Amino acid sequence: MDVKTQETDNTTSQPKPIRKRSITLLLDAAIVLVMCGLLYYGASWQIFKIYTDAAKYQCYAVAFLQGVPALHSFPEHQCDNILHPDPTIPIINNVALAEKMQHMGIPQPLVQFVAAQSPDTPFHALPREYPFLNLLPFSLALLAPFYWYQVAFAVVMALVAAIIYGVLARFRSRGAAIAFALYLVTGCWGTALGRFDLLPSALTLIAIVCATRKRWNWAFLWLALGTMVKFYPAILLPPFLLAQQMELHKTGMKWINWRRWQPLGLFAVVCVVIMGVSLLLSVGSTIDQIRYFGDRPVQVESFSASLIWIISVLTHHPLVYGKTFGSLNILNVPSLASKVSLLGTLLLGGGLLYTYWLQWRGKIQLATTALLTLLIVMVTGKVFSPQYLIWVAPLVAYVGRADLKWLISWSAVGLLTTWIYPNIYIMTPRLSDVPLLPVFFPVTTVRNFLLFGFILALLIYYTRTKRADTTERPAVDEQAVQVSVSQ
Repeated sequence: MDVKTQETDNTTSQPKPIRKRSITLLLDAAIVLVMCGLLYYGASWQIFKIYTDAAKYQCYAVAFLQGVPALHSFPEHQCDNILHPDPTIPIINNVALAEKMQHMGIPQPLVQFVAAQSPDTPFHALPREYPFLNLLPFSLALLAPFYWYQVAFAVVMALVAAIIYGVLARFRSRGAAIAFALYLVTGCWGTALGRFDLLPSALTLIAIVCATRKRWNWAFLWLALGTMVKFYPAILLPPFLLAQQMELHKTGMKWINWRRWQPLGLFAVVCVVIMGVSLLLSVGSTIDQIRYFGDRPVQVESFSASLIWIISVLTHHPLVYGKTFGSLNILNVPSLASKVSLLGTLLLGGGLLYTYWLQWRGKIQLATTALLTLLIVMVTGKVFSPQYLIWVAPLVAYVGRADLKWLISWSAVGLLTTWIYPNIYIMTPRLSDVPLLPVFFPVTTVRNFLLFGFILALLIYYTRTKRADTTERPAVDEQAVQVSVSQ
């Protein structure tokens, strides 16, 4: 009788873990659906319009696959960035570049090779401001009918957001995944599904997960792919290399051992190969991709712009705004702006060096170093677009998880950013009038100083800690532990 009772108890108790896991999966699915639904609603006001980023992606994809002349069948003005580019931005034309190469005495076969890279032919028209590899997600949405391209692109980005949620839930914690969903909705409501920044953000997160598990070759591979989708992950190469070298130093491996530098070599090979393919397709466009960001002026939402605005108010110096390089920028910079630029450079260099020092001392681990690196670059740079929050949303969730202080502070940054874009931007029909709205600069300045304070608080907190927080270690599968213990 006792035996039967025991067998019955064992039989009835076995489905409980399965039932619990099913409930958890259903909860995750519900959260992902709600997240994607809210993000689609946030991007829906842009869909089917010709001036959106996704509409430009469609132009880039078709121009690459069919040649620039195919864009003449598009709605008027949708592809103006390709057909009628901004005359204030110098463009490296392959024909002009070939003539210059000929005057420099470059061998004639190379000159002819560059001259033959006409954007009017398939596979030679590359985006100016993005690396070559992003044409893959741009082209994927072309599988949908022409009119539904932007919807298809939003669906692709929603799938990427769901993948990031799953990676965080599987390799970090469910609290971190839910925090990511919150950050994406509050801070990237109008941008997440309308731009492709979720893709490099996902690749960067996967690289950090691999590095946390000491899979360094895979970590550097994913980081290289993220860099070739959008250049910004390249700034994470120093903390990745520092973390890898610190780990190998514990093993006593000699510095001259080739295995010590194999991951870095893999990163370089992947980047060189992809950039080499880009050069084979269009030398001029590839050079433009690298040069594009160095020529950009101060964007109105940046921390530098907030400081310049404060200076202009105090000195009664009027500012002039205009759209260049695809964003709204300050065109007439007062004389004190040079000091603001110098301050930004000093904060950038000092902040990064101090962050690397904290990592070297063992006070922070790679994920926190990567987060601080991106935040410092964001706040000290001359451009701060709303989609930049997409870059760091997975890392903020990974490091802060479901901590209440992190949830409140970063949600505040996110909500202010969403207030700025799209809400303030749609208050006036003319884009150049947005900075003239009385609410614009006060809100952006509050957001920027709040972000600056967030970074400063993190640096102070980790300076006072003795060693790196163990919460950055890989999440433990509690159910697996219980099973192993019971066995």
